[in-house]
Amino acid sequence: MTRKEREKELRRKAILEAAWKVFARDGYYSATMSQIAGVAEFGMGTIYQFFPNKQTLFSEVILSGIATFMEGLKDALDEKSAWRDKLAVFIEYKLKWVEEQPELQRLILEFFHAPIPEIAQNLIENLKQFRIDNIEILRSILVQAKIENSKTDIELISMIITGTLNTIANDWLIGVLTRVPTEFVPGIVGIVAGGIND
Repeated sequence: MTRKEREKELRRKAILEAAWKVFARDGYYSATMSQIAGVAEFGMGTIYQFFPNKQTLFSEVILSGIATFMEGLKDALDEKSAWRDKLAVFIEYKLKWVEEQPELQRLILEFFHAPIPEIAQNLIENLKQFRIDNIEILRSILVQAKIENSKTDIELISMIITGTLNTIANDWLIGVLTRVPTEFVPGIVGIVAGGIND
C-alpha cells in the first residue's frame, strides 16, 4: 500500500471506530452522522467520502463486528484438538463475547426489532451467513464427536446449542438473567457431552 492508501485506510478505520462508539451508546435511530464526525474528529465531508449515509455506516459497523468475532473464534478453536475442548471453547467464546462486547448483540437485536429498509436485505443475508458459518463450525466439532458415538444427531444438537446460547445472550442483555452468561458454560458442556456419550 502507498502512503496515501494507508492514510485512507486509517481514516476509514477511525470513522468505523467512532461510529461503533456512537451506535453502541445511542443506538442506530438516535445516532447522527454529525456525532460520529465529532467523535472521529473529522469533518462531515470526510465521513461522506467513505460512507454515503448512516445506513451504510451502520451496516459496516455490524459486519466489522461479526468479522472480528469470527476471526477470534477460529483462532481460539485452532488451539484445541479434542472435540470436548473445542465444544467448550465454542460455547465459552460466544458467551464471553456477549459479556465483553454486548453492544454488537444489542445493535443486532435493535436491527431485527426495527429493520432499516435501505440495508435490511443485505444485512439480513450477511447475518444469515454468519449464523450458517457458526453452525458449520459447531457441526464440524460434533462430527468429531459422532465418530465416537454414531447415535449422535448432529443437526438437533447444533440447534439446541445455538438456541441456548442465543437465549442466554439475549436474556442477559435485557436483564432477565441474574448470572453472567459464562457461568452457564460448564453446565451446557456437561449436558451436551453427556447426551453424546449416552
